Amino acid sequence: MTEVGAARASATEWRSICLKKRKGWFRQAYTILRKDIKAELRTRVALCAVGIFTFAALLLLALATESLRQEFVVDPRGVMRPAWNAPAKMGMLWVLLCFAAFSGLSHAFVHEEETGTALTLRLYATPEAVYAGKLLFNLLLLCGVALVVTPIYMAITGLPMGEPIAFLVLMLSGCLGLASTATIIAALTAKARGSGALYGAVGLPMLVVFLLLLLNAAGTLYMQGAPTILNVKNIGGALSFGVLIVAVSALLFNYIWED
Repeated sequence: MTEVGAARASATEWRSICLKKRKGWFRQAYTILRKDIKAELRTRVALCAVGIFTFAALLLLALATESLRQEFVVDPRGVMRPAWNAPAKMGMLWVLLCFAAFSGLSHAFVHEEETGTALTLRLYATPEAVYAGKLLFNLLLLCGVALVVTPIYMAITGLPMGEPIAFLVLMLSGCLGLASTATIIAALTAKARGSGALYGAVGLPMLVVFLLLLLNAAGTLYMQGAPTILNVKNIGGALSFGVLIVAVSALLFNYIWED
């Protein structure tokens, strides 16, 4: 009985230690998130970069697609269809959000290296907390941009929503994939003393597969009479990509951050 009691006490103590470490990890990530939000509100570097790019892109889209929205084509079955259909409009939206993300999220780690605060972060927080804090900041910023840009884009181009729940899940999946990819690429670029040009050159090739998954999911979302299992499969594939990038980045970030 004494050995059993000692084992139970040891297990309880170990769970207490793990819980304290977990709380410390969450607290560190939350502190880094708050620090980045305050710094962004003070400098507005990412907000200005994303805002200027998005406003210019939306203005150009409004001017370039004015006549395209009124044109129709005849498919091989002889049915009149819009020349610019809903999946193509969704694809253009994701291209816009992709470039907006890479124009404003590139300084997530570069700023820390340039100002010399990276060493303070290494001393204060664990690599997992640093990655989580940066990822949450980029995800919140990108979701905020998508929340503002998407309704304006839908009004300009006439993009339909389709199934609301599927549309919302697809948007969240896209934001997660873009934010997670942008975060880990920013960390790699900062360690290589790279600039924004290097950030885009390294990051955009990694997004080719993800953009194809988003286009495939958009095609299913606006398909007439598409079965539910097909929507779950294609939209789930885009969501799985973002989750996979987060998992792999969390495993590799320790080596990137400490080396």
